[in-house]
Amino acid sequence: MISSIKQRNFFLKKCSVISTALENFCLTGDNEEIHRLRVEFKKVRALNSLIKECCKDSAVPAEFSNAKIVYRRAGVVRDAFISLQHAGLAGQNHAQAEFHRLASEEFCRRKDLHIKILADWRESVSDKFENISNGRIASYYSKWLSRLSDSFIMVDEEELHEDRKIIKRLLYLYPLLNQKLKSSVCLNTEYMDSLQEEIGKWHDTLIAREHESGSSAGNLKRIQKESKARLDSIRMLTDNFSKKYALIKASPY
Repeated sequence: MISSIKQRNFFLKKCSVISTALENFCLTGDNEEIHRLRVEFKKVRALNSLIKECCKDSAVPAEFSNAKIVYRRAGVVRDAFISLQHAGLAGQNHAQAEFHRLASEEFCRRKDLHIKILADWRESVSDKFENISNGRIASYYSKWLSRLSDSFIMVDEEELHEDRKIIKRLLYLYPLLNQKLKSSVCLNTEYMDSLQEEIGKWHDTLIAREHESGSSAGNLKRIQKESKARLDSIRMLTDNFSKKYALIKASPY
């Protein structure tokens, strides 16, 4: 079981980190703070996904939807930074740097509003968590691992980003599981993390290509080459996925 208290403490801790990262980014401009904000949001989103499936009448999912605007606006800044990292020539680098500067300024201009949205979210959700049974959690993992197994029979580029979201949700929730559940799920977290990271790097090349539509043929070719290499790596990692995602249980004899 994941108790309501454990969920509440998890949620409040993530909210605190999100608010601190937001303040820090607007103070220092450190892009790692935007990344940290989004990662902590994704951890709450993972819990929200579990609640949505296991607690049908919970008010938590609706409140999460109201807070997502901060996550989406931070995503604009994050995508601009990724594109800046992939920019090749000096002129392109300048253009991407300017786009990133404007996106950052627009995000921070609304800092007070974002802080209020997060505070309202925290207050509205804190007392609405419910206990979630082991059986429901096990069913949740079984459902999504089965979905991934089917998806990776043949890698579909259109589905990869969503597949990564599923993997990250399962990983983010895993520390909340008690030992009995972990033994039941038996997730190979090291393998799953390597897979989601490779999909993430591949997805970054897609973002870079979108922002590089007016760049030189040479720079686009470089990005496309990296994208293909990442995709080949993903195909290798997902080969026999259903036999890789679970840890091999030691024999009791």
